[in-house]
Amino acid sequence: MTAEHMHLEFGELSLRQRALRLVRRWLTSNRFAIGGALFFGVIVPELFHPLVTETYDWARPMHASDPMLIAAIVALLFGHIALRRTSLLPFVDAKVIVLPVFVITFSAVFVLVDVLFDTRSYYHLPTSFCAGVAWYTGLAVAHGRLDRPIIVVVGAVDIDTELRASRIRWVPWASTRLPHKAQAIVYDSHKDYSPEWERFFARAVLRNIPVYDLDHLREMLIGRVTLRSKPELVFGRLLPSEPYLRIKRVVDFGLALVVLLPVLLIMAGAALLIRCESAGGVLFRQTRVGYQGRLFTCYKLRTMRSGVAGPLYTQDSDPRITRIGRFLRKSRIDELPQIFNVLRGDMSWIGPRPEAVQLSREYEKSIPYYRYRHSVRPGISGWAAVHQGNVALTDAVTRKLEYDFYYIKYFSIWLDYVIVLMTIRTIVTGKGSR
Repeated sequence: MTAEHMHLEFGELSLRQRALRLVRRWLTSNRFAIGGALFFGVIVPELFHPLVTETYDWARPMHASDPMLIAAIVALLFGHIALRRTSLLPFVDAKVIVLPVFVITFSAVFVLVDVLFDTRSYYHLPTSFCAGVAWYTGLAVAHGRLDRPIIVVVGAVDIDTELRASRIRWVPWASTRLPHKAQAIVYDSHKDYSPEWERFFARAVLRNIPVYDLDHLREMLIGRVTLRSKPELVFGRLLPSEPYLRIKRVVDFGLALVVLLPVLLIMAGAALLIRCESAGGVLFRQTRVGYQGRLFTCYKLRTMRSGVAGPLYTQDSDPRITRIGRFLRKSRIDELPQIFNVLRGDMSWIGPRPEAVQLSREYEKSIPYYRYRHSVRPGISGWAAVHQGNVALTDAVTRKLEYDFYYIKYFSIWLDYVIVLMTIRTIVTGKGSR
């Protein structure tokens, strides 16, 4: 038993350690988070309300049933829920997503209230929004600095370099006594454990200490479904949600109709630049493999010189790409014609990127379970796309599949929302675009 092991089980806590432990408990408490948001976003602004009410009509006094006061509370609650759900996903920096989450929730709630009710009291629109953003950003920063969870490792579990890079203290555990300071226990489901250890896991669950299989925990930390051996065994757990598939199709179609006109204007400007730089058609058409293995014609703005031979996939610093084409790829404007694929139902806004037929057939020969990625509609952007960009080598494609399978397994509105945020980051920074 190591010294750290002994400390976990029997060590006395100093006053500072007790204080830090209490602070960590507060930072992870839903009641503390939403209580602070309501206090700073609703109660505190009302204390200063009389100072501005006589000067500005939009800040006239409110009563408990005022629609905008209720809207502020609802927007804060929805923002809290969205942050809790999305911050659990891998690669999500909580402090970065606070602002866009509150922009969306407050915009949606206040527009709805403004349409349904005749009110001109907008005092809580800016005050609750600013207070909510400041409060949750502060919580995220404090949580990132103070919280380094302790996870107990039972048995000969291999904690690889990728896992050790996370902000976690991995503590080997050889005793069947419960570790009182650990946030979780991890084991390897591929190994056999004695009845004594099985009872240990049961006692941990009863004491509210979560017990994770190593593969599941790895998924949570790295954002991929690792398919090291017998991947067919996990396919039953990778079935996408049928109700969300239907809802997503309706949302995709509706959003495509809403943004169709501005997209057409941007495409017209891009088309003019393409024709001015090089000869050839404006659109690039390619047959690709889509939902349930069906073939469809995928549309893109042409970014390469016409009539120049080369591989099916795009290489780093590909000489075929034009100057305008490089900008279109970096900004993802070249993908805009795929809005017509979304309207037709061939594609979604978010999903695994569709592959050319020939590439797809080659991958299927070397990766037998490759076709499983076709269980959802391909997307203009996706979980793999924002992490890897376009890849062609088999090893890289296998890792891309692991990202795709993670997306299918955790198929939800929250994951789609995070991908939208990461896509915006990719467009701004150019990371992942080729």
